[in-house]
Amino acid sequence: MLKRSAHRTNPIDSAASVSGIRSQFERSALSREVIDVNEINRETIALLRGETVRYNISVRTELAADLPQIVGDRVQLQQVAMNLIINSIEAMKDVDGIRELAIKSQRVEKEQVLVSVSDTGVGLPPKLAEQAFEPFFTTKPHGTGMGLRVSRSIIESHGGRLWAVGSSGRGATFHLSLPTAPC
Repeated sequence: MLKRSAHRTNPIDSAASVSGIRSQFERSALSREVIDVNEINRETIALLRGETVRYNISVRTELAADLPQIVGDRVQLQQVAMNLIINSIEAMKDVDGIRELAIKSQRVEKEQVLVSVSDTGVGLPPKLAEQAFEPFFTTKPHGTGMGLRVSRSIIESHGGRLWAVGSSGRGATFHLSLPTAPC
């Protein structure tokens, strides 16, 4: 079984880099609109269909039909969806056996929408689940270690939360929650 080997990229100044990225989200006025999260998921899956076919990855969706809408920046939220799905594809592309990407959406308590992206890839040890969001931390040989950090910053700028659940075996799951749009 393959394991994701964790390493750090060579940070120039990790605090300054993260601060700069975060300030971009805070300074620029987010293009706020009412958004259907399921639509973003479907669009992103369609954009990456060639990669899933290329690596023989089946895609399973469980998108809640009655999901409330959210308010946010469509481009930024699609960037997060793309990052999570590409990470899953890369975690699965070289594994033997079943390669399945599962994307699920549901309404949860406290007026939140929950989206989960799961894969049957090489795995993410539970002890690395939080560390994966640190600047310049990567499990990829050629990764920058910024994708998950930037994704978390985007979700937090929308009033939400992004976290990972590692596995002692194969696979990993990333969850994000976002507040629903006011009625």
